[in-house]
Amino acid sequence: MNLLCINLKLVYNNTYFLAQFSFKKRIQALSMNNIFRNILVVIALCVSFSALAQSDTNIIQSVEEALKASSSRELTKYLHTKVEIKLDDERKEYSINQAEIMLKKFFQQHPAESFEFIHDGDNNSGARIYAIGTYKSASGKHRVVIRAKQYNKVYKVYRLEFTKDR
Repeated sequence: MNLLCINLKLVYNNTYFLAQFSFKKRIQALSMNNIFRNILVVIALCVSFSALAQSDTNIIQSVEEALKASSSRELTKYLHTKVEIKLDDERKEYSINQAEIMLKKFFQQHPAESFEFIHDGDNNSGARIYAIGTYKSASGKHRVVIRAKQYNKVYKVYRLEFTKDR
């Protein structure tokens, strides 16, 4: 009896997850439909693992890339439906569409020369995370603070602060 065996190795945050799927049927007896169905199950498992694998570092890296690019459109992908934005001394809550307009204005006035998060962390339970960085533009430096928490197992930014360095 021949054995069809599929080994799957997933890497997430330098941790390896191994999965082995064995089908103890004669390979000749497996119909093409069964083979494709089994392959689709494996692919679906991989996709679900990657969807669950979104971590706090992923959102921080994604937000960092969006800020480096001065992209309000890209940044809004990581915002919660209601987000509190502080631009210098003005703090207000916005919908995603309103936030994109406000961020676009900010990025037009202060296009990024560079951006880097210099510190990040979380509360003890890991449900809320934050990151602090420096946004540099021709008009000066801004200290940026983001705060995010999990909504339906996905991290979303609920507060974004830009404070001009004096």
